[in-house]
Amino acid sequence: MKKLSRIAEIEPVDQDAAVDVVTVQQRVYSELRTDILLGRIAPGEPLTIRGLAEQLGVSAMPIREALRRLAAERAVELLGNRRIRIPVMSPERFDDLLAARIALETEAASRALGYVDDALIAKLVEYNDEVDEGVRIRDYDRWLAGNFAFHRTLYSAQPDSVFVPLIESLWLQIGPFLRQALVYIGPEFTVDRHAEALDAVRARNRMALRIAIEADLRDGITHIGNELMRFNAAAAAKDSKPRKRG
Repeated sequence: MKKLSRIAEIEPVDQDAAVDVVTVQQRVYSELRTDILLGRIAPGEPLTIRGLAEQLGVSAMPIREALRRLAAERAVELLGNRRIRIPVMSPERFDDLLAARIALETEAASRALGYVDDALIAKLVEYNDEVDEGVRIRDYDRWLAGNFAFHRTLYSAQPDSVFVPLIESLWLQIGPFLRQALVYIGPEFTVDRHAEALDAVRARNRMALRIAIEADLRDGITHIGNELMRFNAAAAAKDSKPRKRG
């Protein structure tokens, strides 16, 4: 039998069907990613492929692909027996994530500063207003989305920044815990340094911008995160105490 050429061996592809598959997979990934980033799924919460498929109205295949991508970003844990969950936060992991965020985000902000223009500053002001409004009405989606958009918009001013995908992976890992901490302590008790960051951006002051970004992370996420850690530790210690028999 005559050997066919490599081109002849390839089955023709239905381009429209292929695009549809990619579109569904991307939609499912984007929706799950947003839910995790905004903390709509709590740390430690178990997930099932069947449950997610029913929730999003798709088959199991795009769910599996989305979870594979999210696991690579460390946003979900793939456990034994096909179990999946949002990772549980520990004090050590929290400290590591904070240190990584400070290192990457201060550098990303510094490198992006040279690309900032008035239009981008206007966007930053708009997103900061969203954060303030989210705090005022206790809308956690609005608070978190506005906060992440503020930082992402600033860092993305540098074209094709290699820092942004790394930073977003850290956000995915900390988003569920941050939402949990906000609900516990209340958004009105959070502190952000966006005003100082905006002043530094307008003045094109790199050092002031690095200081503002680091202070924003330390005074904001660290404060509420540590408050929740202390609460969880106290609750765990109380539960571990032997109870007196009546």
